[in-house]
Amino acid sequence: FEELRHLTIRHIKYGVKAEYIKPFGKAVLTGLEELFADAWNPVTEVAWKILWQRVSTCVSRSLNVGTNLITVSLVNGDIDKLQDAITCAPRNERVSWVCRVEVYGSILSPIYWAIRDGKNDLAQFLIADALCLKADRDNYYYGRKELHDTHPEMIGILCRDSPALLETLLDGLLWHSQTVEDGRLRANYYFKDIFSDPEQVPDAWKSPLAIMCQEGQPGMFGHPVIEKLLDCKWERFGKSFFVATQLWFALLLCFFSVGFLDNPSECTQVKTIFQAVTGVLGAITTLIMGCLLFRQVIQGHVVHLALGPVELPIPRLMTNHWQFFRFVSVILIVINTLLGPCFPFSFNVDTEQKASKILKSTTALLLFMQLFQALVISTRLSALVYT
Repeated sequence: FEELRHLTIRHIKYGVKAEYIKPFGKAVLTGLEELFADAWNPVTEVAWKILWQRVSTCVSRSLNVGTNLITVSLVNGDIDKLQDAITCAPRNERVSWVCRVEVYGSILSPIYWAIRDGKNDLAQFLIADALCLKADRDNYYYGRKELHDTHPEMIGILCRDSPALLETLLDGLLWHSQTVEDGRLRANYYFKDIFSDPEQVPDAWKSPLAIMCQEGQPGMFGHPVIEKLLDCKWERFGKSFFVATQLWFALLLCFFSVGFLDNPSECTQVKTIFQAVTGVLGAITTLIMGCLLFRQVIQGHVVHLALGPVELPIPRLMTNHWQFFRFVSVILIVINTLLGPCFPFSFNVDTEQKASKILKSTTALLLFMQLFQALVISTRLSALVYT
């Protein structure tokens, strides 16, 4: 009778009541009797009645248990009855009533139920109520953690199915005092679950914030909670990592220009040193990025590119065009070093050849293009370049 669980859940959503089971059973047995005709005998009749009694008992019991004020309100789409049903819950259990309802051993989400049935007004009320601060004599209650724990995929579902409800969710993650102090309001931002814990979500591209970037609408990023989250991320570690990366590749461009582009046919001591340093830095960068790509492939952090009948796994790092240009440029730096004439171990390719010139020009162009990304530090310059 395990399959009856899903059957019962579907019928609760249809609005079926337990009292419908008895007349429906009579109709089923009558239909079977007509269908079997001469094959219908007392033994067959008893067997079908026993089977139907067991099935109907399970379904009827589940309908009685699963049909409560909340499920009835969801089926009827009645927001007033839903408010009345939620109000009946004790304050310390109210979030649990909003986040889950048990039907025949299965836990259903009233929020997901309302969203998938297109009843956004009910879903909006449930989300807002879960994130509403409540209090009694003993404690304060705020449903952020329980809402996230029971709905870990909510951001993705809202972005795809009901983007308008995302603002309601984000509004519930921002609290401010009613008292103005020195012209300012004290505010609390609860964005931990949007950023996500790296230990719980090791794949950064599957975090709620990344899902918003991939599937959300641009207007979502104007919300104060998202703006605060991005500001904290940028100020605490994003800016330092970004600047360090830009300086590293700017240094590579400078060394490459002196060592390979300025009189490429000469092999003075200074040029030899610059070429050697450029080659070593390029090899180190290639090794580091290669290890990152290998780790992403091993951990499954890839995007599958369909090439006919074959799907090629592409590490997520390479889906960013800036990182792709960086990886190609450092590989070309190593190739330029190996083909240069200034080292006894090199292949000593003629620097006047057209292929050698094209190789150096391509490397310099890729390195120079990466400098444009540094303009994002300035909002005005970024708007000028990227629009």
